[in-house]
Amino acid sequence: MTFKFKRKRLLLSKKNKNSKSIGYARATHNEFEYLEEQIKKLKEEGCSVIFSEFISLDEGIKPQLNKAINCLSKGDELIITQLDRAFKNKKECLVTINKLINNDIKLRTLTGFFAANASSNKNSSIFKILYELDNLEDSSLDERKKEKLLRRKLSGNNLGGRPKISTLKESLVIRLRNEGYSYRSIRSQTGIALSTIRRIILEGKLT
Repeated sequence: MTFKFKRKRLLLSKKNKNSKSIGYARATHNEFEYLEEQIKKLKEEGCSVIFSEFISLDEGIKPQLNKAINCLSKGDELIITQLDRAFKNKKECLVTINKLINNDIKLRTLTGFFAANASSNKNSSIFKILYELDNLEDSSLDERKKEKLLRRKLSGNNLGGRPKISTLKESLVIRLRNEGYSYRSIRSQTGIALSTIRRIILEGKLT
């Protein structure tokens, strides 16, 4: 279920402004009072249009939020009561804010760091830094994974998937089988899994 509010008349404080304030409100299903409370606060803040919807925070796509963002132009601002109304995690928040900043659009919450009395230039600079730091964190994690895999490869350790068995052990498995030992007996003597023993013996027959 979605709702859209559009102010019929501009507030006196907004008449001389070319930019507009777009509001967004979200609540989980059946939280009618909470949604109405957000909409009331956004109206009082002077939003010319308010997009709202009942939707889970974890939904990957929030249709009304996308519509609100698409209505914004250079110099406009998106207003929400608090960050968790629009974003499910830090990554999603930083990516969206970075896009808004690049289009000269402000994001403002009614409480906290993005309050109206905060410096927009200061906010923009801080969020550009945070966005880059988040990218750095992801890139560093990827590089550490690659280095770990390379070290394991160079040291001859198993990289996952099929267990690595030495040639000596493979020869022992084949010899024991040729001497008539059962698979289970070979397992007890070598400590090798039955599935690996079967593979070694099958590959030995094929060569």
